[in-house]
Amino acid sequence: MRGPLHWETITRADGVAVLQARARNNSWYIVVPKADGSFELRYASQSANTHLISTGDIGDAKRAAETHADRYDTRA
Repeated sequence: MRGPLHWETITRADGVAVLQARARNNSWYIVVPKADGSFELRYASQSANTHLISTGDIGDAKRAAETHADRYDTRA
């Protein structure tokens, strides 16, 4: 069974703090704050860089990442 994602904060060169979590399949979930106060969840892998959702709640973005990982992060 997959354990929960471990979130870390990184700061971009422009000073924006971004959350990232590495999945078992060497892909990344990235939560980026937007200028309007919302958050964008992105999924990045070797073959894709995809916008998953935009939401006003960072918790919703993290839950969406967990749901996505439950479906697609199947590597043991």
